[in-house]
Amino acid sequence: MPFPPTLLDVPRREPTPGPDLDDKHRAQLDEIARHFNAEGYTLPTAEDAGDAVPLSEREMMFLSQETMLRFLNATKTGVHATIERLERCIVWRRSVDIENIDAMAAQCEDESRWGKNILQGFTPTGHPILYFFPSRNQLPVEKRRAVNAVFLVERSMDLMTDGVTSVYVCFNFGGKRQGPPASVSMAHKTLHIMSEYYPETLGLAVLQDMPWVVRAFVNLMWPFVDAHTKSKIKFASGKQTFQEAGIGEDILLAECGGKMALQYDHDTYWPTLIQRCKECREEHLQRWRALGPALAGHSERDFKHAPASPTVALSRPVTPTTKEAVVATTVPAAQQDVI
Repeated sequence: MPFPPTLLDVPRREPTPGPDLDDKHRAQLDEIARHFNAEGYTLPTAEDAGDAVPLSEREMMFLSQETMLRFLNATKTGVHATIERLERCIVWRRSVDIENIDAMAAQCEDESRWGKNILQGFTPTGHPILYFFPSRNQLPVEKRRAVNAVFLVERSMDLMTDGVTSVYVCFNFGGKRQGPPASVSMAHKTLHIMSEYYPETLGLAVLQDMPWVVRAFVNLMWPFVDAHTKSKIKFASGKQTFQEAGIGEDILLAECGGKMALQYDHDTYWPTLIQRCKECREEHLQRWRALGPALAGHSERDFKHAPASPTVALSRPVTPTTKEAVVATTVPAAQQDVI
């Protein structure tokens, strides 16, 4: 069954109100923005690189008020530590070529052919829903990349609009394993990437049908998880937990306790996902440019809105029209994270 493109239609809704910031937080955010907007500001082109270049438009968009606030709240040790963490994040993003959606899609497609990771549907509050099915991964361990999970989180962020800054995730470990499991060390590495470079991006995570190996890993890592993140992770019936979060059965996959019986069809899903995200990214970029001078620190509520036009079936690949993906370079294997 071809993938219904409407499942990736970003819902049009009233924007959520912005955070009620006190004078201290406003001053901190202003200081962070001034740092990144300083004349002549540059960062290394990659980790361990000697050359440095200014921020790109996409990087300044990433450094929104919401991103700065998420990192400030997660870092907890003040402005300077937050700036250092954001700088490490930007350099890491350059190292894996995070803004080049075509190159990342090419890296991740082989591991995505069996529906291991799926982004589809939205909660009633507009949060994208992301599914992980580890048992479906048929790719040999040596060919797996941590960027596969990162790629889907990034695409979730493309579809976040009108004040939404987090994603709802379902990890379903059920079903017959179709390939070798990921190693604990590599799972730990992925967890580090997500916690270090995507703080407070998780709205809710439900872990279903965990085998004893996964439970042992979770128990091992649980003491190192902060209390705020722990409150967002549920080890319960997916159906019950998602209903408590206001997510109806009609928008949840059947494997995870919902009523949506949809067989994964990679040939229609993958190009539709890439097209939808490119459309959103282009609209966000044009709105961001319309705000005035290219600066870090703009609020996403000013440029990340639901697209004006619905998703249409893909008839041909979308040609990049912005500077972000004109050059589709592949990141050297030495710079890629294996999982």
